[in-house]
Amino acid sequence: MTMSDYVIRDPDFEARARASFDAQGAMKLMGIRLVSVKPGAVEMVLDISGKVSQQQGFVHGGVVTAGLDTACGFAALTLSAPSFEVLTIEFKTSFFAPSKGQQLIFRSTVLKSGRRVSYCEAGAFNDDGAMVAKMSTSIAMVEMPEGWTPQKAQ
Repeated sequence: MTMSDYVIRDPDFEARARASFDAQGAMKLMGIRLVSVKPGAVEMVLDISGKVSQQQGFVHGGVVTAGLDTACGFAALTLSAPSFEVLTIEFKTSFFAPSKGQQLIFRSTVLKSGRRVSYCEAGAFNDDGAMVAKMSTSIAMVEMPEGWTPQKAQ
């Protein structure tokens, strides 16, 4: 899909997505950062280190899954109305190769954006471009109370 294929429900989607991402303690803990926000798509990067590895030295599958899930959620958030946040309903992850190199790159796109549910895909790639894992998700749009803002991580 291209940017023109999406309905933009919030002209300030990028600022809202970045503020929500910045409130995520889990992403800070793992060292995953948001590098690109576009309508229906985000890119995030993890600098690979021992703090996110499993016993064989690869990025732990739980960290990969958390990155993919977050990428999908924020891609969906870019297309939601201003008073909505997102929550994952379900996901499926397939792993293809171990993570290696200096960085793990997460790229997500929205396949179908609905008012209440969006369907997304994300891939995790080694810095040489090899696919490590792929996820497909269903993301719920959850209306937040008036005046709600993301809570900053402690």
